[in-house]
Parts: sequence; structure tokens; C-alpha cells
Amino acid sequence: MEMFNKKVIEERIGPLKKNKSLDVLRDVEIYFLKQRKKYKTDASYDVIAQEVPSFRTLCYTEYASCFIMHPLNLQMRMRQMIDACESDSTEIVDYSSHLINNIESKIANKYKNRLEEFEEYKDVDNLVVLAGSNKLKERVCLNKLKYISDTHRNNVYFKPHPITTHAIIGELKDLFGENRILPREIDLYYFLNKAKKVYTTHVSESAIYSIVLGKEIEPTDVYNKVHQGSFYHINSFLFQHQADGTDGIGWINKTFSDPKSGIINPLVDIDWKNKIDVYLDYIHTERGKFESWYIEDRPAKDDVKPLESNI
Repeated sequence: MEMFNKKVIEERIGPLKKNKSLDVLRDVEIYFLKQRKKYKTDASYDVIAQEVPSFRTLCYTEYASCFIMHPLNLQMRMRQMIDACESDSTEIVDYSSHLINNIESKIANKYKNRLEEFEEYKDVDNLVVLAGSNKLKERVCLNKLKYISDTHRNNVYFKPHPITTHAIIGELKDLFGENRILPREIDLYYFLNKAKKVYTTHVSESAIYSIVLGKEIEPTDVYNKVHQGSFYHINSFLFQHQADGTDGIGWINKTFSDPKSGIINPLVDIDWKNKIDVYLDYIHTERGKFESWYIEDRPAKDDVKPLESNI
């Protein structure tokens, strides 16, 4: 078990502490790991890699207070979301209201002890949610950030991820102005509520929270890296619904409700254990369809990487 392992958490996020609201996922992790042992695959917490469709590994991690699981293969990650959305066999539950309640109850933040001192900050229409400094320069397009800065001038804030070094904060202030860079420790969701448009990435939970709040979203990712984003299999559909002007909230409720999505929340799903069982049976059945398609050695250790820091 790694989701709540103190050593693993410290290695990944340093002195930051996870919000207690995530503790409801502890039993989900235990049950998932137990049930996964019935299959000829491994499970790994919070990593990313590209295995063949007959994958060796299921990844699991947190996303917007939910437990998510998916194969370490892009094709299969996308396949499960499409199959979930197209399924008519599941009763639709209101995931979007749960997400809104997270914000209203001030438990949406993944990390504890967020600052709530907002008096000195004026309301602006645009908010840029940045990735952690370990991925900022690799995954976020600097030209897009400059475009946003030039377009909105003093009507935008840039919100650094809580895992951002002082050196990177300094670079951001030099580029975009000290008064437009929010403190890394401040509560993101106060500014998310105030904004009309949110610029974010495929590695951030802020995309789905923006959608349920009725905000416009736009990506800032480097395009040729976008499919490597830890939440690409979810956020890409959210960005697409935004571009098409279609019902993103309806997609969230329908897709998240179906077991094939690999998304579990014990506060929303009445029979979450059965949902895990159905998912594991489904995804391993899909895996079997590609059993002999590609012969590939297990990825080298350096090819399996921790997921990007996310909000």
C-alpha cells in the first residue's frame, strides 16, 4: 500500500501533507489491491509509462477526491473512458454535485493548510493553474503563458503549484510580474470561483472543478507531450466538450458512474466494491483481446516514472 504510506508521500511531495478528506480512499486502495491479485497483472501507485495494450501494470492514484485506476497504456486508458460513456447499463449518479460540494466545503484541496488571506487580491477574470516545478518547463508551453500574459495583462493571475521551488517562483515573477504570481500556498479554489476562464493542463484536477463550476477552460500544455499527462484520459474529454460547446457535466456524471471508467468514490458510489470488481473483470477482458499482438520486454526502470505533480 502506497497511497497513504508516509515514506512514499514524503518522497513525492516533501513536507506537504495530504488533506484528511482523502482518507475515505484508504479502504478503496486496500480492496483494489486485494482484488487485483486475482489477475496476472501488477499494480503501481501514481506512475506513468507506455506498455503494450496487453499491459502488465494497472496504475492507481487520486483525482478530484476520487480513486482512479487504469492500465499503463494510452490506448487502453482512452478505451475505458469511451466504453464507460457509451454504456447504457449503469444508473447515472450526480458526481458533479459531489465535486461542487468539495469546493463549498473547502475540502477540494489535495493538500492541507492552504492560506486563506485574500484581502490584498483583486478579482480578475482569468486564472492560470501551473504544474509543479518538476514538470512546468517540460509540459507547459512558455509561449502560451506569454500569450496569456500579453492578452490579459492585469486581468490574470498565475497560480503556482504547491510543489514549486523558490527559484521557479522567482523566474515566474521576472517573466510575468510579481503582482500577478499568487503564493504557492494560497487556496486555489477561492480564485477558481472568482475567475471566468481557467487556463490549466492535462495534469491538473482544476480542469474538472472548473467545468462543474461553469468556467471556460483552455489548455496550456506543450502539444507533443499532452498525451503523456497523468489525467489525459479524463481531461482531454473535458477540453473537447468545452471546445464543442457540449455538456461536460453530463459527460462527467454518465462516465464516472460507469464501472468501466475505473473511477471510484465511496461517498458517491453505493456499491463501490462491486464497481471495482466489474472494472477489473472488464479491463482484463479487454487486455486479453491484445494478448499476442505485441511482444515487448518490461519497460526499463527509468521508463516508469512518478505521475506529474497535480492540483
